[in-house]
Amino acid sequence: MNLKEFTLETARPHKKSAATLAARLHFTGKRYGTGFKYVFFLVLLAIFPWLISSYQLDLLSKFLTFSILALSLDLIWGYAGILSFAHSVFFGLGSYGLALTLKYWGHIPGATYIGIALAIGLPSFLALIIGYAMFFRRVGGVYFAIVTFALGGILHSVTIVWIRFTGGLNGLYGFPNPRLGIPGLWEIEITTGMVRTYYLIAGVLVLTYIFTQRLMNSPFGQLLRAINDNEERVESFGYNVPAVKLVIFVISCAIAGISGAMYVPVGFVSADIMGILFSTSAIVWVAVGGRGTLLGPVLGALVVNYLQVYMSDLLVFYWYLIVGLFFIFVVLVWPDGIIGIFNRVAQRINNRLKDSA
Repeated sequence: MNLKEFTLETARPHKKSAATLAARLHFTGKRYGTGFKYVFFLVLLAIFPWLISSYQLDLLSKFLTFSILALSLDLIWGYAGILSFAHSVFFGLGSYGLALTLKYWGHIPGATYIGIALAIGLPSFLALIIGYAMFFRRVGGVYFAIVTFALGGILHSVTIVWIRFTGGLNGLYGFPNPRLGIPGLWEIEITTGMVRTYYLIAGVLVLTYIFTQRLMNSPFGQLLRAINDNEERVESFGYNVPAVKLVIFVISCAIAGISGAMYVPVGFVSADIMGILFSTSAIVWVAVGGRGTLLGPVLGALVVNYLQVYMSDLLVFYWYLIVGLFFIFVVLVWPDGIIGIFNRVAQRINNRLKDSA
């Protein structure tokens, strides 16, 4: 299909599917601005350390790393329709990549940067292998979810039994804190209980959000929506769909590795963070916040984890049940999640203001 035929095809008055939109944006592109809600969210992130206790600051710092993980999962599930039950594995690889580097090479100047490179490289490499084996063999949908579920279980078991290296369920401890700065000249420790640690994690979250938003608002992001909407039609335009899926899967898993690295100074690195339960929790965060919204999963991770903390204090043995019921309620009553609720409320207020004007 040449350019003229392609233009005639996309100009036909058929239904405006996401595939058609992606085809047009391939040539034209589109930009979107930011709204007041993003400014409000940034202000909250900036002032939170001065409004809460040290314990709450530690919790928030840890939950922000979970928000980055949820954001990474939203890239593949919310936009490309790829559901992975092994996303905690990539988070865990990021955590272990940094923690093990600090444990064995922590005395080397710049060890933190080596660990961060491994935290990004290991998940990316594993995602490249898995994605190439799955997408180019047309394995998708529920079958992809099943395979990743099995993969997550296998790697979680390996992490448990390989105690001498991973620490198993006892986890890793006794390694130096991460240090950032100029290696060998000027470095600062990044550890729990520090405001600078919170700002570092919050800064990584903001930068990750900006990157993912620009990516999803680009022609590539529109192409992902098109693949999720009608994969066969996108292929008919000549796009290499398996390659596109592979690219977004590697990007998503690299971001999951970054979130795992950010977790090291504020969390406990053990086999639990690579388990199926943790992967399922990430899926819950995305669903509760709102799939395909980017900001929704960030809020969903915060809301669900704070709910778990307070419910576990009030109802020691039933908090998982409460959280599960909350998830089912949101999926059935508000399938668009928290962001969908906000959007509907804002639309109603806007309509009433227009009617009264």
